Amino acid sequence: MKPFDFYAPTTVDEALELMHKYQDSVSVIAGGTDLVLELNEYKAAPAVVIDLKQIKELDYIRVEDGVLRIGAMATHASLAADQTIKEKVRILYEATRQVGSPQIRNLGTIGGNIAQSSVAGDGLAACVTLNADVTLRSVRGTRTMNINDFLAGEGAQKRNILAADELLTEISFPVPDTKHTATAFYKLAKRKSLAISVIGGCMVVTVDDNGVCTHVSMRGGALGRYPMHFATCEEHLLGKKLTYATMLETLPIMHDQILEANRSRPWSVFYKKEGAQGVYKKLFADVLGQLGIEEVQE
Repeated sequence: MKPFDFYAPTTVDEALELMHKYQDSVSVIAGGTDLVLELNEYKAAPAVVIDLKQIKELDYIRVEDGVLRIGAMATHASLAADQTIKEKVRILYEATRQVGSPQIRNLGTIGGNIAQSSVAGDGLAACVTLNADVTLRSVRGTRTMNINDFLAGEGAQKRNILAADELLTEISFPVPDTKHTATAFYKLAKRKSLAISVIGGCMVVTVDDNGVCTHVSMRGGALGRYPMHFATCEEHLLGKKLTYATMLETLPIMHDQILEANRSRPWSVFYKKEGAQGVYKKLFADVLGQLGIEEVQE
């Protein structure tokens, strides 16, 4: 590990000034669960490290006018323990409670997970499926955008549009109406704990009083550079009465999309396309159970 200068600001404004000053040679850490490994393995060698852990103004989970607002420094553990998230946003509850070990959940933050934009980021995949907005701040000002626009980095190493002097400060989305909306997450990994997702399946479904699908969002984590969007599967379900049989009809569509997207990686494509279908069968059962639509039968 090479020597570096270390700063631990206590306010957002202080952090932004430091980031603006050292933007060409700085690494920012929230929980540090990714950067510490990179430093130890000599994959990163910043001249300056800015630790955000002391910025308490970014550590919050609150509902305002029907919108859930999450500060970037909220940890995975605090999200999984929050009653509103547990009862209203099961997709995020399940994603955060399964991240790594208890130590990682207590250190790692949702803001760091999204800013890192890892292909296997469970919190990222959940927030993309929820169609969340993210707020970015710098000394130049504040901008809020949809998370899909945030994940639009250019070049092989650029995972998102976060500028070097810019800080992700908040994630927000409307609180789901659990009477008509179900959200679900299921993680396929090599073991039950301390494992990075091999496939992270995410789903948000809304139905009307007759059980007809009026909105659906389906994303697959760890299947591509960004959470894979199963748009054609969504189109198949929209306007149809939601049943397990109808949902199963999307699996061949999903199979073909994963196959096409992974043709350059034949060593993994069979596992991914078969594994994703197994994951989504679990999600379909969970969604239907939350909505109380029908008993699932294989």
